[in-house]
Amino acid sequence: MEANKLKNSSEIIDLAAYRENWVTRDGRTVTLRSITSEDKRIEKELIEGLSLQSSVYRFFHPIKEASPEMVDKFCDIDYKNEVAVIAEYSINGRHQNVGVVRLYIDPGRQSGEFAILVADGFQDSGLGTKFMETLITIARQKGLKRIYGVVLADNVKMRNLVKEFGFKIGPGSYGEVEVSLEI
Repeated sequence: MEANKLKNSSEIIDLAAYRENWVTRDGRTVTLRSITSEDKRIEKELIEGLSLQSSVYRFFHPIKEASPEMVDKFCDIDYKNEVAVIAEYSINGRHQNVGVVRLYIDPGRQSGEFAILVADGFQDSGLGTKFMETLITIARQKGLKRIYGVVLADNVKMRNLVKEFGFKIGPGSYGEVEVSLEI
């Protein structure tokens, strides 16, 4: 089987469908592509390299060390029921994961929960906006009718991002808000 395809049950998932080179506002080129099990090192480095605030905004609590189980969960995914697209950046021959957008498809296959993470050094580069565009495109391709997420109420950047895309922002619990978009 080709390296850019995975066999998932009786379905073959074309990972190249999510591959794209993209340039940030400040001129850095990243490759958006599906995450694979070979990305465990760079996924671990991304998580462990986050500032305290970025870690809390994504995981709702600080993560200082990504356990092997956590990294496995994030890299060994079932593309039938979830999608994860990373932004890979290479500098001096070293590959880095500088962000990821994830979509977890609900069992009824009508909606899906999303999460976006952008490394501190790539925040305000337009990558969050690009990830949201990618997320919406994938959700439509998967036939979803709605995407939603939970955001900390004080995460102003994410709240502004979802507002730009027309998400509804509703009350949540414990300092969180729920955001949703009918697509």
